[in-house]
Amino acid sequence: MGDFNSDYNAYLTLEEKLDDTHGKTGFSTILQTQTEEFEILHAKGLRHYTLWKELPVEQRWSQKFYGKLSTPDQIVLPQKMFDAKGIDYVNNSFGVFKAGYLFTKRGYINRWRYKHGKHKAKGYSDHLPLFAYFDTVPYKAQKQTKSTNIMKEQSIAYLYTIDTLDSPCLLKNVTVVLKRGNSAVIKQSVGGRGVYLFGCAHGLHEGGRYDLRVESIKNYHGLKEITTAYVLKTYPDGNPQTYYIPFEKVLTKYAKQNEVVANIEGTYRHRKFYSHGIVLPIYFKKRALTPPNGAKLKIAYAHLGYYKQLQLVIYSKKDFKIVE
Repeated sequence: MGDFNSDYNAYLTLEEKLDDTHGKTGFSTILQTQTEEFEILHAKGLRHYTLWKELPVEQRWSQKFYGKLSTPDQIVLPQKMFDAKGIDYVNNSFGVFKAGYLFTKRGYINRWRYKHGKHKAKGYSDHLPLFAYFDTVPYKAQKQTKSTNIMKEQSIAYLYTIDTLDSPCLLKNVTVVLKRGNSAVIKQSVGGRGVYLFGCAHGLHEGGRYDLRVESIKNYHGLKEITTAYVLKTYPDGNPQTYYIPFEKVLTKYAKQNEVVANIEGTYRHRKFYSHGIVLPIYFKKRALTPPNGAKLKIAYAHLGYYKQLQLVIYSKKDFKIVE
């Protein structure tokens, strides 16, 4: 156990520029922590179980660095901690300690504070503590007969038919149509569905084409989002402009959330955008970008998002300008 500066699934998160071992990592390869809980009971050799797998995917983090969630802190266990001899792990007792005082009012980790190189005697670590229980009472296994790590190939359209993922899925040959910050819109084909990568587009770039391992999804007030995804394969870049839809189609049967529209002009009035007889709610991600009422806008790029209803989403000042 400890802070190893390595994610529990390092084989998926290891950045290419840091990879001088051709994908091999201490945890995933040497300690063999890809082992599932039901497998560790009969494990032979050097296989280990990472307790991060005890938590739902979206809860697996102990550090937030520039908006990126990570798991540098680890507790990994050998078969001896499950064998009903001596001390055993107490099943499902692992967790991340998230007391209120460890966070600021804005939800950031309340890390140590310095001023002029001196500690101000305020704050805590920038990593959240982990905990787990152990006992002389024998480990009690849950019923599980198959690996939750089995990955099936699916389409983006399939994600709209379900609310949660029971196991990871593979999205092949997706193109990043729009990327802002650590989020992005991706599509697999021009006429197919798009979906929003929320907070998990780190390392991707606009026009990039990838195979993605998707581990968690959710609906945010009606918006379909992928919340955990990892790159498995990279292809030559594509042209994101071929995936944009004409604005005149946004209120037709062709219009669906998680599309990208480009090069449109209209008027902003009372949180709505008016253009050629079409009226849509419009949301500016940064409040400071909100234009004055009645302003004429030229929008270079907008995400056709959803918040209880279809809406245009503007992420950055480079995405539009006031023309009058």
